[in-house]
Amino acid sequence: MTQIELGHAMVTMVEPHRDTLREYNTWYEHDHCYSGVMCGPGAFSFRRFVATKALKALRYPADGPIADPVTLGSFIALYWIERDKIDDLFAWSYAEMPALIEQGRMHPGRDHVSTACYDRLGGSAPSVPIEIALDHPYTGLVCTWTDVADGVATADLSAWFAAECFPAVVGAGSGRGGTGGPVGQVVELVVRDFPGTPSGVPSAPGVGTRLLHTWMLTVEPDACWASHFAGLGASITSSGLGRLALAAPFVPTVPGTDRYLDQLW
Repeated sequence: MTQIELGHAMVTMVEPHRDTLREYNTWYEHDHCYSGVMCGPGAFSFRRFVATKALKALRYPADGPIADPVTLGSFIALYWIERDKIDDLFAWSYAEMPALIEQGRMHPGRDHVSTACYDRLGGSAPSVPIEIALDHPYTGLVCTWTDVADGVATADLSAWFAAECFPAVVGAGSGRGGTGGPVGQVVELVVRDFPGTPSGVPSAPGVGTRLLHTWMLTVEPDACWASHFAGLGASITSSGLGRLALAAPFVPTVPGTDRYLDQLW
């Protein structure tokens, strides 16, 4: 049976400017996520999450390469892109951007903390298909970025996660009425260059060597942080295969509302 297949993702973590926070929030969810991405060919699902001050306090390590300082990045948006359609999507996007800029529809009130394109590597989805993970009403999200150690193959680090982490934390049956653990599923991605990057322009940081795992939660992140994520960085280091670049928890935004905007700082 032919069906949508997740092949790629764009993940963008941003810090909004405080003086235009509400205007920025409305613009992003009412216009930008659609006009800038979701109207394009190959984009088929997206969801936006937010980190309150209390959730940012759980982030680590403090000296990682993703956010400096580590508390930057109040919002994160995940966009799923159909397999082999990422070039089509970005060709469309590059053509659309000048018109959006001319119409004054590119809000300046945010700073990009980490925006990258990814290819899907793997993951674990016991009940909810990965393609509809962003549509499923998960309660929380933890994003972990991991850099492959020098001399180590990315495939070896990926295999370690599959063998040592996924079975231990992903609760089988956590979808379709199941009663699994706090992690419903995880999607594994690896950084790739933005399509259409001109020759001679440096590659994005971590191309082919930085993994992003999106852990979809059935509980609030702080309810399982100590048991499932606080020790993950040490486990990765002990494996000798990589180093945790950032572990960051989020909860879903509530579109059409200002919920959480008074809890960011």
